[in-house]
Amino acid sequence: MPDNVLVVDDEPLTRETLKELLRDEGFDAESFASPYEALQVLEREDVAVVLTDLRMPLIDGLEFLREGAADYLSKPLDSEELIIRLRRVIERQREVEEIRRLRIDAARHGKFGDLVYRSQVMQQVVERALAVADTDATVLVQGETGTGKEVLCRAIHAHSLRSAGPFLAVNCAGLNPNLVESELFGHESGAFTGASRMRKGRLESASGGTLLIDEVDELSPEVQIRLLRFLQDRSFERVGSSGSIRADVRVLCATKRNLKEMVEQGLFREDLYFRVNTVLIALPPLRVRKEDIGPLAERFLNEKCKESPSGDMPVLSPEVLRAFLAYDWPGNVRELEHSVEHAVAFARCGTLEIRHLPSQFSVPESSPLIQWYLDSQDRVSLPDILRDCERHLVEWALARSEGNQAHAAELLAIPRTTLRSRVDALRGEKTASGGSGLADE
Repeated sequence: MPDNVLVVDDEPLTRETLKELLRDEGFDAESFASPYEALQVLEREDVAVVLTDLRMPLIDGLEFLREGAADYLSKPLDSEELIIRLRRVIERQREVEEIRRLRIDAARHGKFGDLVYRSQVMQQVVERALAVADTDATVLVQGETGTGKEVLCRAIHAHSLRSAGPFLAVNCAGLNPNLVESELFGHESGAFTGASRMRKGRLESASGGTLLIDEVDELSPEVQIRLLRFLQDRSFERVGSSGSIRADVRVLCATKRNLKEMVEQGLFREDLYFRVNTVLIALPPLRVRKEDIGPLAERFLNEKCKESPSGDMPVLSPEVLRAFLAYDWPGNVRELEHSVEHAVAFARCGTLEIRHLPSQFSVPESSPLIQWYLDSQDRVSLPDILRDCERHLVEWALARSEGNQAHAAELLAIPRTTLRSRVDALRGEKTASGGSGLADE
């Protein structure tokens, strides 16, 4: 299917000549004397390229192309050069669309940058992030501590048209309030005590890329004003200088607090709030997306084992995974990562068990191994209960040892011959009752 090209020019001869040239070259070309007519076509059709004159009555080409232009040519036009550049622009568009398609496809399979997920709620977060990744819109990521706000922002940068540029981050809560202004905007030599030389700020250093302002709610009122000005006209001054500097940088912000409530309380500027909140992405806590716990734990386990000198690859026991799923994770993904790291340090190799986890997962010593629920019972059969308990313990040991009876006997602290006789007896009972027998070694 030929690429659709719109020609917009108020000169009839130029307009019709270009249309015929483009059709001869295999394009599906349409021509318009008025940008308003072309806008109507753009609203209902997919158009590859708009070729427009810059000087027209009522509305000029620059206003018509308010989102920017891919290339410029001076009149009189060289037809051969026009076709070459036109094909180059279309090829670039195809490359960008293919990259975008591949990134969306990867995100649908549970990976977005370093984010790993399986839950529907995180799928929605990623789709929202992808929708704005290749724009320059200011994004506010809001979420509890440890939910992965910086990881999400890095993924947005990696999927943007600025991915070849730098990604820098500044945590406003981790700095002395008096140093935040200098960290963001830089300073001149002698601007304050200790400023022995000129230093570029993060805004200047991130030019061409992305800057994450983490804990943006910690900015002082003075710095809020300076950041607002930058977001309005993309210019700033270093501390101690009156010279204006422009920086081509996309700003992402992150916070664990509700900025709207802070505005209502007079703690955050309303005009700055609307600037940084162009797009809001709410990152949910781990306790409401427990489907992600398993994939995340495996990811952290693989990472920690790569760092291990032995290179051994432990596995998560079912008990550990059940404990992870039952826990509320007040520290979110960061706490999960630290818990896996703690377990790897103590397990070294083999299976990660409850005893390898941090203390919040430990079973209290006073807790009984078996819970009894006898309040509603009038009478019980002790032989039946003992037989049922023995069967569960033998099956547990054989499952844990993957059918190795020698290992299973060690887990039960009994001789192997005793275990074998118990297995034979239980197998016989099950066969007599019509059930399936215990597996042989």
